[in-house]
Amino acid sequence: MIYLSDRYGFNNPDSEWDSGEVDWLLIGDSFTHSAAVQPGQEIAGQLRSITGNSTINLGIGGNGPLFEYAGLVEYGKALKPAQVLWVYFEGNDLKGDLQREKKSPLLMQYMKDGFSQKLINRQLEVDSRLGKYIILAQAQAQEHVRLYKTKWIRLYAIRAMLGFDVVDTDIDPLFAEILTKAKAEVDGWKGKLYFVYLPQYERYSNKGVSHDDFRRKSEVIEVVKGLGIPVVDIHQEVFANHPDPFALFPFRLPGHYNADGYSEVAKAIVTGVNKYEQSNK
Repeated sequence: MIYLSDRYGFNNPDSEWDSGEVDWLLIGDSFTHSAAVQPGQEIAGQLRSITGNSTINLGIGGNGPLFEYAGLVEYGKALKPAQVLWVYFEGNDLKGDLQREKKSPLLMQYMKDGFSQKLINRQLEVDSRLGKYIILAQAQAQEHVRLYKTKWIRLYAIRAMLGFDVVDTDIDPLFAEILTKAKAEVDGWKGKLYFVYLPQYERYSNKGVSHDDFRRKSEVIEVVKGLGIPVVDIHQEVFANHPDPFALFPFRLPGHYNADGYSEVAKAIVTGVNKYEQSNK
């Protein structure tokens, strides 16, 4: 994945920030960011192609629910988009990401009403701090190489393909609290929040999987719908009906989606949002 970032470091054509009204805002992790594809092939790029509407992508690899809500507060609130897509990945948003994020005192500050660092107005400072971070990250590069080698020694990819590392986790009550605050923010500018549920490769490689129970999918969706947030279920709308779901992953291996996969996701989002809007007229 190689792209020229916008003025704030996100994966968008910079001109999108000058378009006036923003129709679509996406928040999410590496699946939203654009992992495994090139500019224009990610979900946001596909939405621009399908609808011709202005679209801002705030997805960043490694984000979990708290980081995503922080992005909504720091950048989305200034844009007041018509539709906000909360792009949820079942593989790690709850297991790993949220567990890690809630240990951060700074991120937990976002659960307080009105908290913001006003980052959209502090880009020079952000750039300066990122420059220092890059120097530190380069110094730690060898340690990262060692960790990746360790993963391969334990046959990480094969274990993932066979489902040995798939362990579900309880739904942290903080997840519902975050979504409640996100919905309130979006409602406040008369926008609409949608929850997009992305399935992982292991859902299809593990034979005999209960699709409702895997990664507590039905429970997650029940929580979201209980908050009054419409759901676009990408497993149901794309993968369950696809004759060959593995064709939507690069080299048919565990990981992110390929360009065809992201294209199908974008189409399902547009269809789902249109269907919801029609039913509520």
